[in-house]
Amino acid sequence: MMDLQTLKNIPASFALAKRSLVYCLIISITISVGSMVWAFVTTNAIKNTAFVLTKDGQAAMMQGIALNEVDEFRKPEIMNHIKMFHKGFWEIDQFNYERRINKALYLSGRSGKQLYQTLQANGHLAKIVSQNLTQSIDIDSIKINDRVTPYEAKLYGKLKVSRTDQKAETVNDFRAKFVLHNVSRTNQNPHGLLIENYLLQSKPVTIPK
Repeated sequence: MMDLQTLKNIPASFALAKRSLVYCLIISITISVGSMVWAFVTTNAIKNTAFVLTKDGQAAMMQGIALNEVDEFRKPEIMNHIKMFHKGFWEIDQFNYERRINKALYLSGRSGKQLYQTLQANGHLAKIVSQNLTQSIDIDSIKINDRVTPYEAKLYGKLKVSRTDQKAETVNDFRAKFVLHNVSRTNQNPHGLLIENYLLQSKPVTIPK
């Protein structure tokens, strides 16, 4: 039979066991919450990090950018894409116009093809070939609204048409507005942008007589 002293110690033993369980529970919760926080921070860091191989085969870490910072770094690409398209499409002569325009069409959508067809239909490209003409474009400014998608843009410049055999030249005001859609990047379209809704706002191009 239990003596009186043993019976007195039972409540104290239960209290000690209870405190031990509470401490264990607090420690378990602390460890679990700490693990979740560590996993969250680590996952976010990994998402914005990539590893690339250098020329000597070593792995180098590249830090990525957050999604809300993409547009800040996108604007220079938009600017270069616009320049690439206009230089390719409008800087042509009788020998390279097909190759250059076809390359520029990878940077635009349906409206680029429609513009090409318009130049064919109104005889402009035929004059480039038959009259030995050379075109060049000087870009004065490009205005971009990258706070909306698709991005909105306007281009201002001068389109020069020269007759190489007679050293004659006309200078035409050039204005155009259009939008740019985000698309997948390819070798032919490294910026991952596509020009659409292309509208010439300047007068028809005049050629030297």
